Amino acid sequence: MARKGKAPPRHEVTKRRLARWQRERRRRRITIALGMLVVAIVIVIIGYGMYATVIAPSSQLLSTVNGTAITAADYREALRLYPYLGSPEAPLLMLEGNELVRQGAGAYGIIVTDDEVTQEIRLLFEEGGEPLSDTVFQERYQQMLSSIGISAERFRWFIAADLLQEKLDQYLRDQVPEVGALVPQVHVQTILVDTEEDAAAVVGKLDEGEDFPSLAEGYKDGDLGWLPRGIMSPDFDAVAFSTAIGERSEPFSTAEGYYIIKVVEGEDRALDEDVKGQLEANAFSYWLEEETGEKVERKVGEEDLEKIYQWAIE
Repeated sequence: MARKGKAPPRHEVTKRRLARWQRERRRRRITIALGMLVVAIVIVIIGYGMYATVIAPSSQLLSTVNGTAITAADYREALRLYPYLGSPEAPLLMLEGNELVRQGAGAYGIIVTDDEVTQEIRLLFEEGGEPLSDTVFQERYQQMLSSIGISAERFRWFIAADLLQEKLDQYLRDQVPEVGALVPQVHVQTILVDTEEDAAAVVGKLDEGEDFPSLAEGYKDGDLGWLPRGIMSPDFDAVAFSTAIGERSEPFSTAEGYYIIKVVEGEDRALDEDVKGQLEANAFSYWLEEETGEKVERKVGEEDLEKIYQWAIE
């Protein structure tokens, strides 16, 4: 008859041992939990740092052009492509202008083809030299994109904007009436001062009875003669062509300063060659200023734009 094996000794789990085991288990849980918490905090700190220094600034809205957003990421791309745009506002002005051109050209049916963009890019690399083979062109093109840090799609967008501006400029020049055509004009006398306070002082003198032409002789501009729309700024024309003949305007602000004007006469007059040339030269800038006033809405002030500029540089 086989002998039964000896049963292993039984280890009784005492209450004291159980309590110690439970304390150790809780300690391990707390240690693991604290470790996970530390890791989570580190991840949050790193993530917030990335968001605060990269993601958040990139997505910041700087301006809208007829509803189309321009962000800090767009601003940084413009500064990469045109590093000589040294003032904080210059890249944003360029982006706003490019978008206005894109929208305006579309409204007038002006287009730029992919082939035209490609040809313009090739000319950038071939300027002053021999034509490049496709292989050499692509190598240099990709090297340039990599060094700037911009995608081919966005680079082509900027080139297309330049080509559209050239075509739009020519289109607007072509809209200027021919020499001899009758166009509405006003004969304007002006007083131009630097500040709103100076303008108020001029108005006070006029209200006291001083003669406008005599007073105007002591200030900038004076008698501008006959002007059609397009020689001065859109803001100036808006006042000059809405003020009654023989009346003077209230002070109004322009890029040049504060104007007070008197409309002496108004009639349809034949366009002479010199004035036509001025209108053609001003056509695009006049259009752009008008469109900017109507469609561009800035979302940042000068101080915030300075911060974005420093971020983009860094």
